[in-house]
Amino acid sequence: MAQRFLIAFGAGLAAGVLFVLPAKGMMAGVWLSILAPMPLMIGCMGYGLPAGVGASVIGALVASVMQPALGLVFLVSTAFPALLLGWLTAHVFSGGRRLSPGFLLAAVTALSVIAVWGTVAFAGASFGGLDAAANEIAASVQAVLKNLKGAEDAAGVMPLDEFAPLLVASIPAMMAFWSVLALSLNLWLAARVTMISGQLGETWPDLPTHLVLPRLALAAFAIATLACLLPGAGRVLASSAAVALGVAFSLQGVAAIHRLTMERQGRVGLLSLLYFVIFILFPLPLFVLAGVGVADNVKPLRRSLSNPSPNNP
Repeated sequence: MAQRFLIAFGAGLAAGVLFVLPAKGMMAGVWLSILAPMPLMIGCMGYGLPAGVGASVIGALVASVMQPALGLVFLVSTAFPALLLGWLTAHVFSGGRRLSPGFLLAAVTALSVIAVWGTVAFAGASFGGLDAAANEIAASVQAVLKNLKGAEDAAGVMPLDEFAPLLVASIPAMMAFWSVLALSLNLWLAARVTMISGQLGETWPDLPTHLVLPRLALAAFAIATLACLLPGAGRVLASSAAVALGVAFSLQGVAAIHRLTMERQGRVGLLSLLYFVIFILFPLPLFVLAGVGVADNVKPLRRSLSNPSPNNP
């Protein structure tokens, strides 16, 4: 009991501190805050849901010290998805069932879409409708851009009064994009740390072989992409779902490439080149990788390959 309390306290303290780092105004703090869900996931996976809940309470208290409202934001935006994903991972392991990384990635995607849609709905309710919210936020963004040196050049040939609404309309899609990447990274790191510590119970599955999204995700991706043709709020909601699913398929594409190159000479060089291109041209290569992921989902590119060692990354 004492050990679980100490784990919960330490995980909650770490998560809360990481969460409030952006308030310090440092760019490094913004990037480190992405890892805020990871301690909560580790606590939940390795020591059970009560430890994860306790850590979440500690983290919320730490965030509340900075500003009372931040505690609630922490619980909704960080603790809830971290606990749910941590519980899902631990539940599958403890239940003795075969873990499906694709199912967990689908859960990450669904949580990201729900969070974005909830944020959009909250903004609409706060301003008396989505159109009113978009107009109000666009006006604020336009006012800020006018005071920024070089903002006109960044907008290109488009006037700021047209660029600002376009930028605001793209915010939900950008939120979905980063949410899927951030939650996926946290879940992978948390599972690896928990496995290395001996608390996970089983070996983390070989992602290059087993990371395959459910077929339902492919249908949802097609529907969301087509729904982007809708006007107004429908387009905003559909685009955020399409982007989230596109990122998920790009991760499946990366897994497929890892597996397809596993038995080839020069594999390290090829993968290094792939990640270098992703880093330099980010996020454009993700469109190509999403296409690879979709193709792998329609007709598995890895089906005819023999199973590799389970310890390959």
